[in-house]
Amino acid sequence: MQIKKVGAEWAERCARFDAQNFAAAAWPLSIWEAELRAPQRRYLMILEPPAPHQSVGRLIALGGITLSPDADLLTLSVAADKRRQGLATQLLHALLAEARAAGTEQVFLEVRKKDTGAQRLYQSFGFEKIHIRPHYYPDDDALIMRLLLSGKYATKLSQN
Repeated sequence: MQIKKVGAEWAERCARFDAQNFAAAAWPLSIWEAELRAPQRRYLMILEPPAPHQSVGRLIALGGITLSPDADLLTLSVAADKRRQGLATQLLHALLAEARAAGTEQVFLEVRKKDTGAQRLYQSFGFEKIHIRPHYYPDDDALIMRLLLSGKYATKLSQN
């Protein structure tokens, strides 16, 4: 499986994938269309190899980040049947490499307060909890986390 850039032609598939993974918090198609055309954004995906008689494999992981000095991790998700296989780690590493190459100094994200698995992933990359945003999600608060790319993760990136 290979990480690929997501183009605007993927908007419908991204919206469906987002809805499967985030339900009420998913972005509508119109947001995906705008996001995938925005020059200061980078979206990456992982596809399963195509089955016989398919031209393109199934979308199994999707992530996005802004490309600016103070960047935001916009989304990161893996299909339910593909979790715990290291795909989120691969995708997050690739997104952070894109941000670093664009001159990003720090990355922020919001994660559900209840989602301790995602929090552990982010912490393993050096993200630190800096604030709580009450009622950010329809059913939960958000933890705001920050990664300084001039810190320990920058060293990890340069070693790979």
